[in-house]
Amino acid sequence: MLVSSSIARNIREARKGIGLAPLHSSKRMDWQTPDVVLELVRKVGPIGLDPCTTQENPTGARQWFAPPDNGLSVSWGALIGDGEVAFVNPPYGRALGEWVTHWCFDASIWADQEHSILLVPARPDTAWWFRALKAATALCFWRGRLTFKGAPAPAPFPSALFYFGPRPYRFADVFQDHGAVDVLRRPT
Repeated sequence: MLVSSSIARNIREARKGIGLAPLHSSKRMDWQTPDVVLELVRKVGPIGLDPCTTQENPTGARQWFAPPDNGLSVSWGALIGDGEVAFVNPPYGRALGEWVTHWCFDASIWADQEHSILLVPARPDTAWWFRALKAATALCFWRGRLTFKGAPAPAPFPSALFYFGPRPYRFADVFQDHGAVDVLRRPT
């Protein structure tokens, strides 16, 4: 089998544990959500809660948590008003699974009343992805790569948004022009 020199070099670097590592990690975990995504989320409903934001509260959420406060320490459903959305763009580091688990658990409690949207890297090969998939009522695979606020270039990974709440078809209508959207189930 013939292998081009650039492919061979990439294989050697990957075997040494270098080269591809920057595509799967980041020294920074506070990349902010792009405005295009926030505008769509607001069409589903006003953002009532952002449990993992920065001190500047760029989502404009009515309730929000930023370090040193820990948004994982509270039940999110209790903080959302009628028709509001809990929007979660969690840190994409090792704690991502913990944020997704909290989202799944909280969403299952108040899905008949409230809306929540979770923005994550599209990683269907992870356990946390399947937890979110089982909990969600709709899913959008974002078309293209998002450029997060403050980032020098588009993310090196695809993104997805999970929706949980009583109006998955509303979510689908809002996001359909921006990716592949599927209504997974009606809330119970």
